[in-house]
Amino acid sequence: MTDEAKLRTAAEAGDVRAMIDLADLLLPQYEEAPERLAEAESWFRRAAGTGDAEAMTAFGQFLYYDDEHDEAAEWYRKAADLGHAEAMAGLGDYYDFMGDEEESERWYRRGAELGDESAKSNLAALESMRRRSAESASSAGDRPESGHRPGA
Repeated sequence: MTDEAKLRTAAEAGDVRAMIDLADLLLPQYEEAPERLAEAESWFRRAAGTGDAEAMTAFGQFLYYDDEHDEAAEWYRKAADLGHAEAMAGLGDYYDFMGDEEESERWYRRGAELGDESAKSNLAALESMRRRSAESASSAGDRPESGHRPGA
């Protein structure tokens, strides 16, 4: 029995981890067999529908990379509400993509506090960008206006 067949048997029996693993196995095959993408989505959706936070996050990631950002955010939020740190980082990415820096920071911070490395990294990058922006604005305010000479 192949790995795919074993995963399929377990997934069909309701094993959520097997559903996620089967979907992950099917994803790279979609270029050779486009129907594999729809099948992977179906397994991700079925796994997420069980209420498992990891499955909801995995489905959110699938949707996010398929440019279904709003639906991805809905699944991330469900998983984040269950305390899933990786989903919180996903929400941070979503709000960053949407241009909502405050909400993005809030979710990155929550994920970082729970130990998610991606959230920590993205929060640090956001804070660094803010510092550079503030320093740039501060130094621009210290320069004389064009054409103006001090003491003239």
